Amino acid sequence: MSTQNGADLGDGTLKAARRPADTRSVQIISLRDRLIRWLPFAAVAVVGQVSAAWPPGPTDMGAFWVSTALLVLSACIVVFRRVAVPRTWLIRVGIYVTSVTFLLIATGGVSSGLGALLLIPVVGVALYGRRWESAIVVGVIVVALLGVSLATPHVAAATARRLLLFGAIATMFSVAIHSLRDLLIKSNERTGRLLRQEEAINAAARQLTLAVDPQAIMALGAHLAAHIASPPGSEVRRASYLLIEDGVVQIGAQFDESGMNVEKGWPLHEHPLLDEAVRTGRPVVGSFDNLEVGPTFRAVLDDTGITHGVWVPVYPDGKFHGVLGIATRGVTVPTECVDRCVALGHLLELALSNWAAHQRLEQQATAEERRRIARELHDGLAHELAFIASKTRRPAEGINGSPDLRQLADAADRALDEARRAITVLSAAQPQSLACAVAQEAEDLGERLDLVVHLELSDDIEIAGDVTENLLRILREAMTNAAKHGASSQVTVMLQREDGIRLVVEDDGCGFDPDAASPSGGFGLLSMKERAESVGGLLSLNSAPSHGTRVEVAVP
Repeated sequence: MSTQNGADLGDGTLKAARRPADTRSVQIISLRDRLIRWLPFAAVAVVGQVSAAWPPGPTDMGAFWVSTALLVLSACIVVFRRVAVPRTWLIRVGIYVTSVTFLLIATGGVSSGLGALLLIPVVGVALYGRRWESAIVVGVIVVALLGVSLATPHVAAATARRLLLFGAIATMFSVAIHSLRDLLIKSNERTGRLLRQEEAINAAARQLTLAVDPQAIMALGAHLAAHIASPPGSEVRRASYLLIEDGVVQIGAQFDESGMNVEKGWPLHEHPLLDEAVRTGRPVVGSFDNLEVGPTFRAVLDDTGITHGVWVPVYPDGKFHGVLGIATRGVTVPTECVDRCVALGHLLELALSNWAAHQRLEQQATAEERRRIARELHDGLAHELAFIASKTRRPAEGINGSPDLRQLADAADRALDEARRAITVLSAAQPQSLACAVAQEAEDLGERLDLVVHLELSDDIEIAGDVTENLLRILREAMTNAAKHGASSQVTVMLQREDGIRLVVEDDGCGFDPDAASPSGGFGLLSMKERAESVGGLLSLNSAPSHGTRVEVAVP
């Protein structure tokens, strides 16, 4: 069986399939967005700063104003630095922690209750920074608290306990927020992957609706599977659409990123995973074991180097059609890729079902139109021809019948035969095979011409419609001549396939000398020869007086 690589995809499908997840990068955000992001932190910091100035006020005004200046510097950095995600948060955190440290010193130490302000950078870095930055921030805060405690000796006795407790709380906040943030990021990434997958599947569905035949659908399905459903990290992306015929696997279509095509098939039982998918009708995922596969398929594995795969049976309209497979080298197929492959399998089922339905509709429309034309011919032309034939035949066969009248009657009979033949062909539910058409034509003519017809026909002959029509006209002419000019009682019609097609019409009539003028003036013989030559064939005629006539047509 011939193989076919998938057709080219549109840029949108490939971009949707290959688009990577968002990564950490330099982003520019507006002032409004920056204020919205940092306003809660700024509000808490400002409240803490103002509360320190509330009566009785700070004990060290110098430290208070240094703290205020550093807080204003931090605010300016937030307002005027437009980078959403800086290279590191440590500079900003260092400035703010220093500001809080001076504020604590100005208000009498940790006992002032303002130490809670040190949790602001813990929360901020946990939300927007990295884990190692959070660890450094917790360490910096503990050092800052140690410095404040040492600067206020009257509370030094509780320093160890305070540092341990505050460090534990800060670590708890940091770990909890980072864990929650990781969950949100993973959820976001999964949502993004699902959206991109949906976008790619929708683009694939649009492409599949444009496919015009099953071969194109299979080829496009293999191409889409390789690009959309192949797992990341595989050394090669390979997908194929497999057909099963009499227990033998044939490749209907395939796509291989390395350009390797597998031409030969293999017995189904040599591929246990594929055999299971066909038997159960369910997707199968697994890896290959060289000890379990057969020798023919083992050679395919050696050529392609594939190690893992997923196989999805395709059942358009509930009938098995084939299997969509993805093969990888060196990596397993994750559940996400299996889901994509299954989704593509459903799209292939829909596309194949739509194509079959479209074909049925076309056939029904064609059959209805043929029946309509047949009714028109029967009720109109055939009736008129039958009337003409009946009115001219009796006078033509009388004693005073003129040759012209006989020719007119013969012409009316031939035209009526043509009309009946057209009606029969148009009324047929399905196009007739050549053997059926020859048999029906010979039997109809034999009945009308009062001939005994012997048929020797081969059934396994398929041929174009124009060749069939010309052979039937030759048959009609030969049998008509046998009855009317050869006075035959029996005709043998043979249809054989021998280096082409051979049609033979042999009668037991009086025969004639082919070199002399025929009773009909030679026009019928000339017409048969021209029809044979029009389809690339050759007509031969053997006849002798009192030995019947044999007409043979050979079409290559």
